[in-house]
Amino acid sequence: MPLSATLDDFMIDPYSIYRDMNSRAPLTEIGPAEFVVTDPALILEILENHDKFTSVHNLEGQVPVCDEARAVLEKTLFYRGALFNETPPAHSAFRKTFIRPFTPAAVERLEPRIRELAAGMCGDLSGRRTFDVMQELAFPLPIKIVSDIIGIPEDDRQQVKQWNDMWIALQVAPLPPEAQVGAAMAVRTYEDYVRGLIEEIRTERRPSLILDMAEAIGTPGAVHDVDDIIVAIRVMIAAGHETTSGLIGNAVNRLIETGRWAELAGGPDAIPAFIEETLAADPSVQSAPRSVEEETEIRGITVPARARLHLVIGAYPMLTARNDVDGAAAHKHIGFGHGIHRCVGSHLARTEARVALETLLRAVPAAPRFDESAPPVRLPGGFVFRSFSSLPISW
Repeated sequence: MPLSATLDDFMIDPYSIYRDMNSRAPLTEIGPAEFVVTDPALILEILENHDKFTSVHNLEGQVPVCDEARAVLEKTLFYRGALFNETPPAHSAFRKTFIRPFTPAAVERLEPRIRELAAGMCGDLSGRRTFDVMQELAFPLPIKIVSDIIGIPEDDRQQVKQWNDMWIALQVAPLPPEAQVGAAMAVRTYEDYVRGLIEEIRTERRPSLILDMAEAIGTPGAVHDVDDIIVAIRVMIAAGHETTSGLIGNAVNRLIETGRWAELAGGPDAIPAFIEETLAADPSVQSAPRSVEEETEIRGITVPARARLHLVIGAYPMLTARNDVDGAAAHKHIGFGHGIHRCVGSHLARTEARVALETLLRAVPAAPRFDESAPPVRLPGGFVFRSFSSLPISW
């Protein structure tokens, strides 16, 4: 990040920062062996070359941690790679073990449940004047759905979300040392819980994604052991919850800021296109990290071995459109990734976002606004996430 850009600047408008970076060079060094890649063609090139630019180190954290926290984390699975991020054939074999609940047909069967939950969360708003989109809809809806799929018991879900939030914070947020140590200890507790849950589900044979993955242990090239499942579950909760929550919040924020609430309320058939527009203009996933295994030269710049590359997929449409004289790239996006690691849950995320918007647009009795006394609050997501912690609307 340019030295002139603060964390607050980045949270408010990362896109102007990326635009400035790209005007100077296709990739920008922001720290020792750490680069931000902004050139659209280069982003695709790196995503497609998974042998040279690997994702196996993606879960090793985006920010440094203090020695005490690292000592705790080294006794956990925090630094263990996920099979999601391996290269074929290991990646392909593991993907087959968990893809079943995320196929278009499976998501279509799940849609009535999503609608039921969204309707219950929005309820009857005719007697209300405010509604916090994040706290009352965007957070709880995806976590309930992904927990149902994975097999996390209802009574444990709030605690699991808190643990997962701490794990994510260690990945992307510059926490003070004492908070890092507390979060690291929570990671250890979280893993102990999931290990016990896996054993319980295997014993009781409860239908769930956990059981599917447990049944695949020992399958050549698929799931090696229980530790693989624990790491996978953390990633699935983050991918199936945080990213979709952010998409819902960013879409509602965009609806209000662009003054298009009444337009979509009167024409809900346009909601899917609006979701794609949000994925292009203000996606919840801002970057895809990759590592360089060996020293290499990229566009004339020498990048050392094990350097981390932040591929700014969130800015890809904006940067591409600047080079597109016909404007055809305006809504093209790679918000769900590109190449072999493209998000397997994209059908589910789109459906949850569409149903959430349809339900909210019907439930809110008048076009809402933001109240200056309780403005939206952005989450600090580093280079990875762009979302809100609170998004209160009033009418």
